[in-house]
Amino acid sequence: MSSFFSQFKRKFSKTMYKNLKINLGEMTFFKDFVNDTKGDLYPIKDKSDDCLEFVKDNRYVLESGSISRMICQFFPYATYKATYTASNADVGFLFNLVDTDARLTLNGNVLSFECNGRKEEKELASNLISEENSLIVSCRPGAFDVYLEINGKPEYQHTVYEDAFLDSNIESVFSNSYAYLYVSGIAIIKEACSYIDSGISFADIRPIKYEDGEVIQEDGKIYFTATIRMQENSFQGIFSWNYTTSSINLTGAVFYDSGDGRWRNYLAPVFIYHREKKEWLIWVSSFEHKHILAYSKFEGDPRFGVNVVDVKFMKEASPDSDITDFVGFKGDEDPDLLYDEQNGRWLLAICRVVPKIGYAYLFFESDDPFLNFRYIGRGEPGSETGGSFVRRNGELAFVCGNAYSPRSQYRIYTKHGMEIADFNHPDGGFRGWGSVFKIKAGSRTRYFWLTFDRHNGSNYGWSYGNFYCFEMI
Repeated sequence: MSSFFSQFKRKFSKTMYKNLKINLGEMTFFKDFVNDTKGDLYPIKDKSDDCLEFVKDNRYVLESGSISRMICQFFPYATYKATYTASNADVGFLFNLVDTDARLTLNGNVLSFECNGRKEEKELASNLISEENSLIVSCRPGAFDVYLEINGKPEYQHTVYEDAFLDSNIESVFSNSYAYLYVSGIAIIKEACSYIDSGISFADIRPIKYEDGEVIQEDGKIYFTATIRMQENSFQGIFSWNYTTSSINLTGAVFYDSGDGRWRNYLAPVFIYHREKKEWLIWVSSFEHKHILAYSKFEGDPRFGVNVVDVKFMKEASPDSDITDFVGFKGDEDPDLLYDEQNGRWLLAICRVVPKIGYAYLFFESDDPFLNFRYIGRGEPGSETGGSFVRRNGELAFVCGNAYSPRSQYRIYTKHGMEIADFNHPDGGFRGWGSVFKIKAGSRTRYFWLTFDRHNGSNYGWSYGNFYCFEMI
């Protein structure tokens, strides 16, 4: 029996550490917005009587007093950055929810946080403070992760937890909330902005594809989803990749609403564009909520900007449900969907905890992409993860990661049985991720395997990992 794939060789590897961005808002200092009487670029929330401010030489200067000027609307998963020089001044951000203000500032090496009468201070290492500083705050519901930019890289310093912001991901809350630059004392502001960034590492790589599994290619790029990991928790990022190079860009972020108005992070989605119906189909893992699978169909392109997808959950399993039933079991994850034109059926793979077996893929088929699936088989015992369908030379296969060994193990299921994939330099983590991209490039068809390791970017157990690209020889 010949191998479905020959050896995969390492092309490149890299770490995306808060270095890819989607801009949400910024203060520009080209015009004198302080004295402009025909517009109000950055509305004032609070201003002391002794405040003296001006704009000069593409800088915003405060000579005395204190002021809060709006940057943009608040978003609960955004990062906020202020670059400045200061002498005995508080510089930072005021986050204004509907009925709550939280102020986070840096004065010298002292980080201060105030909210609802509670004050918290953290003294940072004095050698981190220089003449020009960049304070970076990444938000998530109920917490603020603080970084300082050191030699061009954000270096994590501290997390502030605040229960008053636990509901900041409710749309009716954050859509009526704003972020302000706050300055008190003598300071020169070079930059104040807001953006979505690529986090400290990422995981769960999936190609964005057509209904038959063909990867969508546009302008020399393909698109894939990956979970953006933060100091704790995560959200869904969309990335573009020029597949003949190592050029990767962040193009979007997707959040999920299951009917309660909260924009949540769900993981490992499969995004499919159905060309005949001109609509998007998804299956996704609801780690942050019920930990069963959710699904949706919609028209708007999710690849660009910040979007929300309204989802429905699978019917939940009952105590009498069999593991092969098409219902949602707690722990279900990492789905994949494909329309098999040869058999005229939709194929759905669900990674499920099988008693006495561990995580294994179960396979279902149906005439509908969301309903009436029937069980047709499952994977071998192990600890499978991150699986996806791929076709080569007309033959359909399923690839996935497996095992808790020191090195990743990758499985390939074909009509002849299971193979173990061959990598010349496998990634350094365990439970490898099985995303194979079949791409037409020039006169060749090329197969790339994108995966990640589990190096743990922070003390949070799910903060992995680094990015690896392999190509089949």
